Amino acid sequence: MKIILIKMAQFIVLYGIFIVALLGYAPSFAQSLSPRFKFSIDGFYDEPFGEPMGVFVDGKNKEVYVVDMGKGEVFVFDTSGTPLFRFGLSAGIVSPVDIAAVKDRVYISQEGKSYVEVFNLRGARAGELLHPEGEFSPGRMDIDEEGNVYVVNRKLGECYVFDGKGNFLRTIGKGLFSLSGVAVEGGGDRVYLIAPFYGGRVVHVYDKKGGHIMSFEGIEERGGTLGLPVSAKVDPSGNLWIADSLKGIIVYDRDGKKAAAFGRGGASFDRLDFPVDVDFGSDGMIYIVDKERKGLRVFK
Repeated sequence: MKIILIKMAQFIVLYGIFIVALLGYAPSFAQSLSPRFKFSIDGFYDEPFGEPMGVFVDGKNKEVYVVDMGKGEVFVFDTSGTPLFRFGLSAGIVSPVDIAAVKDRVYISQEGKSYVEVFNLRGARAGELLHPEGEFSPGRMDIDEEGNVYVVNRKLGECYVFDGKGNFLRTIGKGLFSLSGVAVEGGGDRVYLIAPFYGGRVVHVYDKKGGHIMSFEGIEERGGTLGLPVSAKVDPSGNLWIADSLKGIIVYDRDGKKAAAFGRGGASFDRLDFPVDVDFGSDGMIYIVDKERKGLRVFK
């Protein structure tokens, strides 16, 4: 009887896996830690990029947003690189630094503006994110699974959290000199702040309420391995991917241990000359902005 019950349990598990696969509800795709170059997006149709700075992949709508500081525009593509839409100067965008999108809102930070501008999905202005007090120089951004927006304040070296309605919620981190990036763990409770030249550590880990968990890694001149880390993103498996303009892409696990690195060697088409941002598609694609090559390099 015991053997029969075990066999039945095994059958149920296998049958459940089969049904999940059949219906297309398989677990989220894990990014390869040894990805290969697939293709590049170098402009909007025949118009080349000027100075691409940031990328955000809207997994729900399967759209890829690229902000171009040189052109003062936002370019929107599908996940295979086909141009879809663009907006820019007519919408008041001049020097965009980063972009994030959730639901029906697009958030853009810009050089010289003390607030984050909010647009709808067609590029019409819909509001702004303002810090209630103090100097605000918005930089890199990220969004959590609840739709909260995390914005780096480069002026004061801290990160601000706003809800989907634009209300200020809290501050994470304080006085992190040279704060350049923020990355939020999708299914977890971690927020990573990247501060290249703050003390001896570069990556500062907090929970979403602002409690400090740990700090790790450093730049080469201070006993670490990084060169010029400028942004980061957490993949579906919880690994932290850092875009290091001098070292390529460096990947760390949740314990702060280096798990992989790529982009500095190999053939020309496979190389990253000056990566400044990274994001992921739901199909395992990895989108990397290469400022030097003036394009979006796509790996898998």
